[in-house]
Amino acid sequence: MERDTTKPRRRPNRRWRPVALTILLIAGILAVLTVLFRDELAPATPVEVTRVILLDQAGTQSAPVTASPELLFQSSGWLEPDPWPVKVSTLVDGFVETVFVKEGEAVTNGQILARLDPADVRLLLAEAEADVATAAAGVRDADDRWERIKALGARDAATVERVEAQNAVMQAEGRLRAGQARRDAASLAVERTVIRAPMDGIVLRRYVDPGSKRGRALDNENSAAIVTLFDPEKLQVRVDVPLAEAGRLEVGQPTRITTALLPGQVFTGTVTRIVGAADLQRNTLQAKVAVHAPDKRMRPEVLCRVEFWSQAARAARPDTLTEEVSQALWLPRSVLEDPSALEQEVWVVDALTMTATRRSVRLGPQFRDGLQLVRTGLRVNEMVIVGRTGGLREGQRVRLRAGEEEK
Repeated sequence: MERDTTKPRRRPNRRWRPVALTILLIAGILAVLTVLFRDELAPATPVEVTRVILLDQAGTQSAPVTASPELLFQSSGWLEPDPWPVKVSTLVDGFVETVFVKEGEAVTNGQILARLDPADVRLLLAEAEADVATAAAGVRDADDRWERIKALGARDAATVERVEAQNAVMQAEGRLRAGQARRDAASLAVERTVIRAPMDGIVLRRYVDPGSKRGRALDNENSAAIVTLFDPEKLQVRVDVPLAEAGRLEVGQPTRITTALLPGQVFTGTVTRIVGAADLQRNTLQAKVAVHAPDKRMRPEVLCRVEFWSQAARAARPDTLTEEVSQALWLPRSVLEDPSALEQEVWVVDALTMTATRRSVRLGPQFRDGLQLVRTGLRVNEMVIVGRTGGLREGQRVRLRAGEEEK
């Protein structure tokens, strides 16, 4: 039998492809979300905690925390000029002809920073000087005529001429004063093509190169700026303090400042300002800390670590803030992997985010009543995880076991 070749072929059904692509896309999105938010999606790990306590050296419970020198909390911040940087701008429009300084250079008060092309303003000055000369000649002519008119008698015709001569003198003198004002303005513009430093300082930022256009009426806020200067002897730290600690901030509070830029050096400071509004995204409140006797090598935006001490810790030397104290922090020895090691790590619970963080601590050799002396690394009343912590990860969500909230 012969096959019927006139029957049409059946085309494969491809309607399943969009469905499959949609499923794959959704599965990919779910996989990405699972990777990104696995810590938030995972159930919180129950942990048992103990708190860092504050005792005096004799072992009895201390008076209120602010009664004697005490490290209240620590936070990170960034150096910046105190109270602000100084932006040096041109007062005339034009094109930059020469730039004499670079970023990081020290300058003195009155030093030339840059020069604008003075050709246009010099032409305006020459034109104004010519107008002044013409106006001065007009004044002389008017004065001569007035002197001649005064010699005439009091005849009617002479009286009219006297009035006209007096008016001519006043008009000529007015043109002269206007010309002199234009000349002075043009002379000032020529002088202002040379931009000088208004203070001793260091160039923080340079905005121009030779050929740059500078204009005071342009939309860019830095359209007239030449450089920004700061005084290296007046620096402060911009500190973002967590809201959980911000209640302990006070204007005049003593601080202790360290930075990786100058390892081994310690600077004292004082809280000078607490800003008006908190940062809701960061959950912080910003404070300004003036640095006492800053090192000339310090620069704005260098990261610092700031320790905030109680008002009783007003000391002239940084070391007195840590050594000459009658109170100390103590930690139960049960949380330590090796109580004989004076430097080790513990797991701390962040009270705001309820996450676990590994913290390096330095311990003292003193211990009593099951407690070990803490030198650095912990703050009073912080929660330290007790027991086995082998399965914990940095930033892992935790929850306190039943009964821990009331401790």
